[in-house]
Amino acid sequence: MPGFALLMLQAVAAATASPPAPDERLLQPVPPKHCEGRSGEIVVCAKDQDAYRLHATGPDIAPTGTLPKAEWRLFGNATAGVGTQQRNVGGFPSNAVMATIKIPF
Repeated sequence: MPGFALLMLQAVAAATASPPAPDERLLQPVPPKHCEGRSGEIVVCAKDQDAYRLHATGPDIAPTGTLPKAEWRLFGNATAGVGTQQRNVGGFPSNAVMATIKIPF
């Protein structure tokens, strides 16, 4: 019974707590770049294609084709594994996930 009372108090505290304020950086789009020319110049300004995209922050991670096969031992010499393969389905390439269980006899 005391455990139930503690759960109820926790639920009331969570319901009355105010939600966290949203990050202001996410509410505003990226400021536009100013497109100004000097007198006698014709300047063509286009909408920035990356205005609403987040910029990369870390090292680029390039995919290396197929993922390595994950395999682990279940019991004894039995193993289970998961991997990917690329197959042709109706003349079109398609990716497939394969799950295997190997039990030696």
